[in-house]
Amino acid sequence: MSELVPNDREDEDEEDLDWAEDPKKMGFLDHLEELRWTLIKPLIVFIITFVVTMVFIKDVKEVLMYPLSETYTDAETEAFEGLATRNLTGVYTAMLQIGLIFGVSVASPFFLYNLAKFLAPALTKKERRLLAPGAVSAFLLFLTGCAFAFFLLLPKAISITMLFNEMMGFQVIWSPESYFGFITWMVIGLGMAFQFPLIAVVLVYLDILTVQQLKDFRRFSIIAFFVVAAVLTPPDPVTQVMMAMPMILLYEASIQVARLVAKRRVASQEAWEREG
Repeated sequence: MSELVPNDREDEDEEDLDWAEDPKKMGFLDHLEELRWTLIKPLIVFIITFVVTMVFIKDVKEVLMYPLSETYTDAETEAFEGLATRNLTGVYTAMLQIGLIFGVSVASPFFLYNLAKFLAPALTKKERRLLAPGAVSAFLLFLTGCAFAFFLLLPKAISITMLFNEMMGFQVIWSPESYFGFITWMVIGLGMAFQFPLIAVVLVYLDILTVQQLKDFRRFSIIAFFVVAAVLTPPDPVTQVMMAMPMILLYEASIQVARLVAKRRVASQEAWEREG
């Protein structure tokens, strides 16, 4: 095995610089082939999930109607006739959006697993220790964000939007492409946004960021969270605050977790120096 040690890591423990494999053993085309299968495997899972979703599309559609049905009273539900498309091709757009929600949700852990396997040979032992817990944490955070958007944020956002329409005297006609497109962006978008605390903790663990820098970036992060909320939600302040607040709380939690990680790293380094 060749000694492939980056120059900017000379101060790290020699054991942490032990590489899983020597990348020089694989040629450029071999790396491309491995990257191709890294992408193809989760794509296959996505396609299978998409096809299964299409087979049970009517049942899946009823499940996704939950945020909308939650905004109606019993009397309004009887009068509610469902979604109304304005063109013949609207149904295809809605079906693609439904398949996208479930396809991305199911394929994401497979993508993270294969990406971790692809990156592992190029990482140090210290970095490789993050792969398994990092992939699991990313998936759980993604599901948490999706669940929060679907069960809490979407019903409230739809309710507020309907309230303003009623105030203006507008009749609300729900088209399938607009409704399912709204759900897709909200659910997947918030699931991705929930990854930010994990990224912050990983950067602190790898000594790329410090806890103090996370604190210094707090104000800029809060602004960024509200910008993300403004892009993914309807233009009403209540829904935007509801979306931004969980991300702000997760950011604060990431600072506390990063502080514990930093303390543990310092304690380990002091113990190693005492033994040395």
